[in-house]
Amino acid sequence: MKSLPPQVQAPVQAPSLTQHKDSAAVSDRKEETKSLAAATGKTYVLFEGTVLETVLINRLDGQMAGPIECLLSNDVYSHDRQHLLIPAGSKLLGETRKVESLGQSRLAVSFHRLLMPDGYSVSLDHFQGLNQVGDAGLRDQVNNHYLRIFGASLAIGAIGAVAEGGTSGTLTASGGDLMRQGFAQSTAQSSAQILDRFLNILPTITIREGHRIKIYLSGDLALPDYANHTMPSNL
Repeated sequence: MKSLPPQVQAPVQAPSLTQHKDSAAVSDRKEETKSLAAATGKTYVLFEGTVLETVLINRLDGQMAGPIECLLSNDVYSHDRQHLLIPAGSKLLGETRKVESLGQSRLAVSFHRLLMPDGYSVSLDHFQGLNQVGDAGLRDQVNNHYLRIFGASLAIGAIGAVAEGGTSGTLTASGGDLMRQGFAQSTAQSSAQILDRFLNILPTITIREGHRIKIYLSGDLALPDYANHTMPSNL
């Protein structure tokens, strides 16, 4: 009997230096993220329904989604009013949603992160932004582009009138009249498409910096006493 040749096993490759560097970088980032929320002692709960008073720093434009940055305007204490949890001047970061429908007059915003002056960071569950009355969404300046819409309508109507002017009836139409009628029909079709685009222009909502925004906590938020933060000194 012939003996079978020994099976050749593929050599086990040791992790490359690049893989070691990548894993080390990931672990460093994780440790750095943990250091942004370091504290000792007991935590206190801000209950659902708590409202944070803030002031908008950057101008918002509803034509596209973008970042929103606010400053907390007053200190926030624990339920027993004995412990400072969030000092005034803390930043709240979030994003806006773009305008999506005709006639919309408010801009929806939500917040995903709280950053305190000492570097302590807390993730937020996309808490909603309210105006000063308490309505969902922000309202300041709304441009419905009526001037552009009416201007386009008048221009298209004038073009159609010029194209049809001077044409005779079908029975007495000359060759030039037929050409002008065909031009008028094609112009009317193109004009209808152009006018349809102008009629569907979405409104532009602008929220100017300095606008006051209420942030509604839609869930409980556990925070330590601000005095118990143990943040690294190299931040």
